[in-house]
Amino acid sequence: MAASSSDDARSTASGDRRKSSRDARSAPAGDRRKPARTSQYMIAPAGPGVSGQELAEQLNQFGNIEILRTRERRDTTVPPIAVVRIPDDAATALRRSAAGSLIIEPDLHLRAASFAGASSVLPTAAMMTAFGPDLKVTIRIMSEAGTPVEQAAVRLIGEQASVQGLTDSDGRVNLTLQGEQPDTVAAILVNPRSGFWGLWQHRPHLDADAVNIFTLKPLSLSEALDWGGAAMQLDRIPKQCRGAGVRIALIDSGVATSHKRLTGIDHGIDIRSAEAKSWSKDAIGHGTPCAGLISAAPQTAHGVRGYAPDSELHVCKLPSDAYCSDLIVALDYCLQNAIDVACLGFGCERGSALVEQRIAEAKQHGMSLIAAAGNSAGAVLFPACSPNVMAVGAVGQAGSFPEDSPQAAQAAAAIALAGGFFVPPFSCRGPELDLCAPGVAITACQSPDSYALCDGTSLAAAHVTALAALILADHSDFKSSFAARDLQRVERLFQILKDTAQPIGHPWQTGAGLPNAARALGIWSEQRATVVPLNVGLGQMRSAIRQLDQIQFGASDVMPFELPRGPARVSSLPLSSGPLAFQADGGEKASIHELKAAMAFAGLAAER
Repeated sequence: MAASSSDDARSTASGDRRKSSRDARSAPAGDRRKPARTSQYMIAPAGPGVSGQELAEQLNQFGNIEILRTRERRDTTVPPIAVVRIPDDAATALRRSAAGSLIIEPDLHLRAASFAGASSVLPTAAMMTAFGPDLKVTIRIMSEAGTPVEQAAVRLIGEQASVQGLTDSDGRVNLTLQGEQPDTVAAILVNPRSGFWGLWQHRPHLDADAVNIFTLKPLSLSEALDWGGAAMQLDRIPKQCRGAGVRIALIDSGVATSHKRLTGIDHGIDIRSAEAKSWSKDAIGHGTPCAGLISAAPQTAHGVRGYAPDSELHVCKLPSDAYCSDLIVALDYCLQNAIDVACLGFGCERGSALVEQRIAEAKQHGMSLIAAAGNSAGAVLFPACSPNVMAVGAVGQAGSFPEDSPQAAQAAAAIALAGGFFVPPFSCRGPELDLCAPGVAITACQSPDSYALCDGTSLAAAHVTALAALILADHSDFKSSFAARDLQRVERLFQILKDTAQPIGHPWQTGAGLPNAARALGIWSEQRATVVPLNVGLGQMRSAIRQLDQIQFGASDVMPFELPRGPARVSSLPLSSGPLAFQADGGEKASIHELKAAMAFAGLAAER
């Protein structure tokens, strides 16, 4: 289902005007001064009553602005937006001359909260001039069955440099490390695209005169539920609880609907491309694993499954070079299609007032935004850090991966939590964090039609998004007091998720804790007996504060204000303990667990 293109009016500036703009930016002949840097900006009127056409005409009066596109206003509360290219110094001058009548801010690049490997904990190569001969090695990645593994990312870390590459159809990759010797290579990291566990070796034995063969363990799909689903007690909820009637948007890199478990997804938009169903391809392989966690069709053969398979998933495909203006288009699509919950796997360091405005509007219309905290090991990214958004960090569980895997390297450098959980080094953290969820060694769907072991806060956000859909579909609150699509609906959902979570660590590292599906849906569940480590080292606190200071005071003078940061705002009303809203299917035999759950709902169980 593609959004209407009428909202996007192309610039009416003439070719002569653009040519004169380029000429104005060009340095005179013989002028050796460095030309002014030109960047992409978003510009919107600060007051109501201005159309997109009027905004474009106003901006065309300035000779050094190239209007790329305009986004027409949605209603009287949300202004039109022009995306432009302009020299940075001209943007500063325009802001000053506008005297507050225009909102002018950099159109920042968004980056995917990409799946993290052990590279974030491997020793960093020193930045120095390499002396001596280069080390040239051939690496070949094989399966235990003796077949080559294609498109595996291989990275070598030396004392002075690092290098990486992808294996070819024969499983080979030739790598050159400047100024290194075989015994100075600190580690090798192998990340296959799908089908195998990754490999991490400290001080590997390498031979420059031979083919160095490394063997990967196959990824076997267990019949049991993946550890993440069990940790969130998604195995404790009745089988009928599948998210029916809830609309979810996945704002990510696209979804490979060629995957046999994802063929039922038929709604989406490609933010940049008008090609039919281009959103159903995922060359990056970032959105497909998240989509699988939300809506993969169930299979009895193994535990890989979507936790809200009956929900209606809409794919909002962002390009690899996504900007904040692309996120605005995705949020507008969500509003136009009455999305209930949106899952975002992209972010940036600094905030955007115009994006925040769209998020606030979406919240007013009852749409909840759940975002990955980020994988940069720093402060929580925007928009996850917004008080209108639920920020989700990642946790792992000891024993859920082999000892020679990249996940083992993450665990070795991780922050230990209660119950065998840990915070991986890549996961962003800070006071804005709302929840943590499984994000290490997650078995997930991968494009075009396979499975992979993935890590990252995007996976954690997908787990929470699926649970949010189950709550909206089957919790009695959203059939009565909070049925209306408004702000209170969002804050009640966030409250349920946070107030029923299991604390496992310090709030700056894990937020309110690990979501508990059984408790969130009103089913009695056993509280884990955990000893929560609440101490955060002074050094960690100083580092977090320093990172926040850099974000707040590092902005250029074209954006002289900062957006509020903090955990998601929640409802302050007491939680109800009423039964689930759906009726059990009388045509199936209920399990012992489901009978006990029904007794608990009716007040007949001894323990609640």
